[in-house]
Amino acid sequence: MKQNTKKHSLLLALPVLAALVFGTIGTSNAFAEDASFGIVPDLVSLEKTDAFLDVSSESPVDKAVVQFRGGTDGWAIIGGQAYDSKIGITGKAVHQGDGVWKIKSKADIAVENRHATLELKGKAVDGKLRLHGTGTLDGGEPFRIILRGNYAPIYDQPGDFVLDWSMAKIQNMENGFRIPLAQNGVIHVEPVMSIEELDSLESEISIEE
Repeated sequence: MKQNTKKHSLLLALPVLAALVFGTIGTSNAFAEDASFGIVPDLVSLEKTDAFLDVSSESPVDKAVVQFRGGTDGWAIIGGQAYDSKIGITGKAVHQGDGVWKIKSKADIAVENRHATLELKGKAVDGKLRLHGTGTLDGGEPFRIILRGNYAPIYDQPGDFVLDWSMAKIQNMENGFRIPLAQNGVIHVEPVMSIEELDSLESEISIEE
């Protein structure tokens, strides 16, 4: 009899618990709660901005251009095991309007004792970065690299951005073998003012996207 009473009480309690849980999920905002508990620092805006544009200078042709340098390090997953891997990048970004930046970069790739240098092209939009390129490893194997990730300016460090590759892989173009990468790091961004460099860069970028 006591067991039936406990079951009955539990059945009565379940709708109340469900209402509390699902009611909270439906009406709350996790970020707003973080702010109310003081996790978000005072005077910090939660609105997104064009972070590259914030550190750039407008050229006389109304085009913003920035150059960057830095890189990421982490791991390359091969055969279920992680091997040390690094990507060093230097390049320029040209503002196309509406928060869109076209990127051209030179990259140095290292996986353990293998190395390669190649050109990367792509876009940066609203904190998201996509780059791709092809090259040849120092052993002679042709490969393709695809990098997709996120970037954001580091608070109180003007020109410094954190960069995280949320999806990155190297693909051998001869046998199709793929190596996933897990990497993050920091790049430094600064304005470029040379109109000659701007004209040359735009013509190179427009050739292939």
